[in-house]
Amino acid sequence: MIRSVLIALTLWLITLAPPAQAFIIRVLVEGPSPALDIAVSAPATLVQDDGKVVTLAPLQFTRVTAQMRGTVNLKGEGFILVGNRWYPQAMRFEVIRGGIGAVNWVESETYLRGVVPLEVPASWPSQALMAQAIAARTYAYTSRFERKWGPHYDLVDDERDQMYGGLGRFDGRSGKSAYLIHPRADQAIAETTGIILGTGNVRGFYRARAVTGWIDAGNGYFLPQTKGQVMDQNATRSLADQGWNYNQILWHWYQTPLYRLQEEIKGAS
Repeated sequence: MIRSVLIALTLWLITLAPPAQAFIIRVLVEGPSPALDIAVSAPATLVQDDGKVVTLAPLQFTRVTAQMRGTVNLKGEGFILVGNRWYPQAMRFEVIRGGIGAVNWVESETYLRGVVPLEVPASWPSQALMAQAIAARTYAYTSRFERKWGPHYDLVDDERDQMYGGLGRFDGRSGKSAYLIHPRADQAIAETTGIILGTGNVRGFYRARAVTGWIDAGNGYFLPQTKGQVMDQNATRSLADQGWNYNQILWHWYQTPLYRLQEEIKGAS
């Protein structure tokens, strides 16, 4: 029923090797709830913290409770269905506030594939998409060190942090799955791999509308301004339409240089 969609998704995903600049981000994607129903696209196991191993058969649902705290590591092209979304790489089931929560452990560049096309339309100009990818990567990177949600996860998957939908959506009524990722967003992420904003006081904040005023730049040209270092997504699209590149766009909003993570964290433990 959903196998054909999964095969197509698999062929697309395995062509993208994880870059050296990627880092792991932990995202709470479901729960905490009394129980979670999960499924996998390929044979996998849930290795519980108490040593028990639960075999997961492809495309069959398994109920996970708080007594089954543990991890599913997905090999290669495998995916795990939690709620109505397909997630890659690894899913950690944690006891949170007495219930069970699903935390996707995912490499940053793969995570962004499920963020960028949900935060802005993939039809936007490529420079706007690249600016969005860098801001979102910066937000994820700085969030890893904050521990604002406690010890088990770094981010949630909604507007409290960044929208993240995994890589596909499952429709329980039709039994079909559909992509949430998009090739134009993927290209923007790939072309900015490992690039973040200077992280001093810059978090990579952004909103759909953040402009608080306009500055006369002369010759009848006005520049949008915000309160603090935050990117206005809609104004970013307009700047890209006017020919601004992502570096110019990001400098306008954040007033900070860009860095590649491989260089920034070189030699760090």
